[in-house]
Amino acid sequence: MLGVKSTDQAVLFLYGDVSLLGALKSGRLPLQVDLSVLAPYIDLDQWQDHRTQAVSTEEFQAEMVREYHQLPDDIRQILSLEAFQAQGDRLADTIHARVLANRKPADLAYNKPRLEKIGFLRLFSSAVSHFGWSSLAAEHSGICVALNSTSPMFLASPGKPVLLRRVSYGAEHNFTINPENPLPGFFCDHTEHQARDEWRVAYGGAADIEVSASAVSQIYTSIYTPAEVKQALRDLVAMDLRYRHVQLFEVLPDALRWQMVAKAYQKA
Repeated sequence: MLGVKSTDQAVLFLYGDVSLLGALKSGRLPLQVDLSVLAPYIDLDQWQDHRTQAVSTEEFQAEMVREYHQLPDDIRQILSLEAFQAQGDRLADTIHARVLANRKPADLAYNKPRLEKIGFLRLFSSAVSHFGWSSLAAEHSGICVALNSTSPMFLASPGKPVLLRRVSYGAEHNFTINPENPLPGFFCDHTEHQARDEWRVAYGGAADIEVSASAVSQIYTSIYTPAEVKQALRDLVAMDLRYRHVQLFEVLPDALRWQMVAKAYQKA
C-alpha cells in the first residue's frame, strides 16, 4: 500500500496508456494540447449574451472601485474606499446596471489563443484514482507514474515558463489575466469532478517535456495491463540505471469494497 496517496502533494500521479512506457525510456513526456478538457466552458462566449449574463463578484468589485475614483476629490478625502464598498448592498442595482452597460463581448470570454499556446499534463493526488485508471489509462490497461512535484520538470526557468496548480471546482468565472490568474479557466472544473483531486501543469510553447529519472519514484500497472508491459517494466528497473530506484506496484480491485488498492510487485 506504499505510495498510494501523497498527503502533502510531494508526489503527483500521471496516468496514460502503455505508450507511457516508451516515453519513460526516451526520457521525454508528450504534452496534451487538446483543450476539450475545458469544454463547454471554454466556449462560454458563443452561447452567452454578454449583456444578460450574471454580474460576477470580480466585476462588481471592479465597478465599485471605478465608481469610487470618479467621486469628487473632496468626497474621497472624507470617504475611504472601504467605507464606499461597504455600501455595496445599497448601490447594488446601480452597480449591476453600469456593469452591464459597459460590458464588451470580450469581457466574458476565455482567451483561447493564449490557452492554445500551452502544452500540459493532467496529474492526480492518488495512484488509485478510478477516473485515472478507467479514463486516462485505457480502462485499466495502461500505467501510472509517480512524479516528484519538486523535480526540475515542474519548476520554471529562463525561457521555460511552467505553472503547476491544483484544480478548483465550481469556481466563479474569472476572465481577467493577471499574475494570480495567468491562464483564466485552465485550472477549473465542474464541482461534480471534485473527488478526482486533479492538478495541472502548463508549459509554454512546448510539445514535450524532459522527465529526469530522479523525478520518477514509483510506477503502477493495473489488472488489464498486458503481461509483456509488466515484464518490460521489470526489465526497465532492473537494467536501466536511471530507474533502478523505482518501485513497481500493481493496482487491483479491493476484495472488500468497490475501490482499488495498490500492492508492491512480488519478487520475480
